Amino acid sequence: MARPSSRSGRRIAIISLTALTVVLSIARPVAAHGSTPVPDSAYYRAHLTAVTPHLPDISATVDPHTEWIEITYTGATEALIYGYTHEPYLRITAGGVEENQLSPATYINRSMFADLPNGTTTQPNTAPAWLLTSTTHTARWHDHRIHWMGQTRPHDVAADPSHAHLVGTWTIHAIADNSPFDIRGTLDWIGKPNTVLSTHVWLLLVAANLPLLAIVAVWQLSSRTRRRRSPALAGSPGLVGDDPVISGPRLNGPATGQ
Repeated sequence: MARPSSRSGRRIAIISLTALTVVLSIARPVAAHGSTPVPDSAYYRAHLTAVTPHLPDISATVDPHTEWIEITYTGATEALIYGYTHEPYLRITAGGVEENQLSPATYINRSMFADLPNGTTTQPNTAPAWLLTSTTHTARWHDHRIHWMGQTRPHDVAADPSHAHLVGTWTIHAIADNSPFDIRGTLDWIGKPNTVLSTHVWLLLVAANLPLLAIVAVWQLSSRTRRRRSPALAGSPGLVGDDPVISGPRLNGPATGQ
C-alpha cells in the first residue's frame, strides 16, 4: 500500500499538470484548412443571413466555424453555384452534385494555397467539364469567401481584440430553375479573452485543494513528532531533518497575452 506522502505527492503533481494543461489548451494555436495555420481562426464566426430571393427548392446552411457551406436543391431542373470569377463551379441536378474540373474554385477550395493545373480557366464562357462527386441533392464545400484570409487581424480587431466586431459580409451567387439568387452572410469576430487565467480562477483552484494540503501538512507534522519520540529512529540518516518540504503546486500560469 502506498504511503500517504507518496499518494499526496502524486495528487499534487496531477493538480499542477491539470492546471498547466488548462493554460496550454487556451493558448495553443488553431489550425484550419489542412495543415495551414490560420491566426486566431477559433475566434471568427460565419453567419448566414439570407437567401435572396427566397426559392422553395433551395435551402442553405453554413458552418459557424467557417469550414464549409452547404446548399440543398430539390427542384426538377438544376441549381448552379458560381465560383470566384462567376464561372460555373458546382451543379446540382436530379442525378446528384457535379463539380466543374475547369473551375479555379475546384482547386482553390481544396487548400488555402493551391496551384491551378494547366488548362484551368477563369473565363465564365468556357464550357464546363462536369464530374459527378455525389448522388445526393446537397453540395457541401469549403469556400474562401466565408472566412478571413489574412495572416494578420482585421484593423478593428487588431485595435480591440477583446470585443466582438463585424469583420465583413460575404455573398455567393447562384441560379436555380433559371432564377438567380444570392446566399448572403456575415463574418464576425467574437472577441478573444485574455489567455491569462484570472486571479479568482487561480484562487478557486487553490481553495479546491486546501483540504488535501491540510491533510498532508497534518500527516507530515505527526510523522515528524513520532520520529522525534522514537529511540529507534535516533541517528538514522535521511529520516530526521531531511524530509522534503511538502507544498502545494505553484499556480502562476504563463502570461500569453493577446
